[in-house]
Amino acid sequence: MLNNLLSKVKGVFSKSDKSKYDSVVPADQVEKRQQELRDRERQRVEEDYRQTHPDQIMQEKMESFENKTNKLKKKLNIAIITVFGLIVIVFLILFFI
Repeated sequence: MLNNLLSKVKGVFSKSDKSKYDSVVPADQVEKRQQELRDRERQRVEEDYRQTHPDQIMQEKMESFENKTNKLKKKLNIAIITVFGLIVIVFLILFFI
């Protein structure tokens, strides 16, 4: 009876049964897999939205384009005014010196 009990205990801790306990996955792999699943779900939802709202997406792109061009116009105007102002300052300095 003691041999039977020892063989059961050895069987629980033997390497042949350990294979079912070796399936532990590191946390970084779990996080990576979860991130992949979230990305796939996000992409699927975005594609569904694109298919159901094509006119709204085009409108958003046009608004974005207009906003970008307005920002560039403003920056260009500031640059032109700055250069003109610096040229005037240089001519005034050269004229009076």
